[in-house]
Amino acid sequence: MRMTVSLCVILLELTNDLLMLPLVMLVLLISKTMGDMFNKGVYDQIVKLKGLPYMEAHPEPYMKHLIARDVVTGPLITFSGVEKVGNILHSLKNTGHNGFPVIDEPPFSDAPELCGLVLRSKLLVLLKGKAFSKDRVLAGNEVLRKISELDFAKAGSGKGLKLEDLDIQEEEWDMYVDLHPIANTSPYTVVETMSLAKAAVLFRELGLRHMCVVPKSQGVSL
Repeated sequence: MRMTVSLCVILLELTNDLLMLPLVMLVLLISKTMGDMFNKGVYDQIVKLKGLPYMEAHPEPYMKHLIARDVVTGPLITFSGVEKVGNILHSLKNTGHNGFPVIDEPPFSDAPELCGLVLRSKLLVLLKGKAFSKDRVLAGNEVLRKISELDFAKAGSGKGLKLEDLDIQEEEWDMYVDLHPIANTSPYTVVETMSLAKAAVLFRELGLRHMCVVPKSQGVSL
């Protein structure tokens, strides 16, 4: 189990003999070193057998020779700042992504630029509120009037809003919705030339679920 510190404390409390502490520490150190030469702890083995996503505390040695751009995969699914309802429903239905970059394009910006990241759960709440408009315009205030903060409260396990719960009529597919009010306007981003090892450490230490990889030139990748 590699419970070196816990086992050392337990044995010390059971024996109540400080003279045994150095010997116990030596034995545990040797045992852990020998065990690590053959396999990992039982908890690591269970995580691997169940196929659970897990990142090691330290990046793999090969990551030092790669940059963030080398592991970016596509095609990238992005939304415009003011997106068509049909495009959002199509992306939610045909992908399993939980986060989507939001990119402002002309006429809302001089050039394409990353303006935030929007989560699947927030998109579902927004679509359920039906804060749609017929024209492709910014409608932040209208969106906020139709949706309350409580709608974004985290639901219990298995109780969250699902795509099947939405009731979007066919004529509403061609309408537009403003994503700016629900987008995270300050997502964690790294430049595409950053070392993959540094990006992995940043991702793990901050407990991130999404990290945007932005190029030096215009455009966005994830």
